[in-house]
Amino acid sequence: MPSPSLILSRRDLDFLLHEWLDVESLTKRPRFAEHSRETFDAVLELAEQIATDHFAPHNRTADLNEPRMVDGKVEMIPEVAKALKVFTEAGLMAAPSTRSTAACSCRTPSARRCSRGSRRPTSAPRRIRS
Repeated sequence: MPSPSLILSRRDLDFLLHEWLDVESLTKRPRFAEHSRETFDAVLELAEQIATDHFAPHNRTADLNEPRMVDGKVEMIPEVAKALKVFTEAGLMAAPSTRSTAACSCRTPSARRCSRGSRRPTSAPRRIRS
């Protein structure tokens, strides 16, 4: 049996995504047809692994040394850059999208178009090696 997560409650997340929101119903759409509960779970497991192994160890240090602007550039502790590199290499930073970022399909609570671009993964991220 896997040890409990220090990052999140997987039981709560599984309930929210699979029982309450029924994310598997997305697989009925052509855009997500190649996915399944297994691919959704694999993305969550990968994200949790990266968070646990690469972000959590320096959370306190990053809180005590917040990013700051110096000569027009952001400076932060080097551990953050290393963790972001792992996150990016896993394919989670800029997951591919077939939609234009100008035509965001998400809605704000007031049902207006939001100003964010649409960024949805079209394939499962790559596994990383520890």
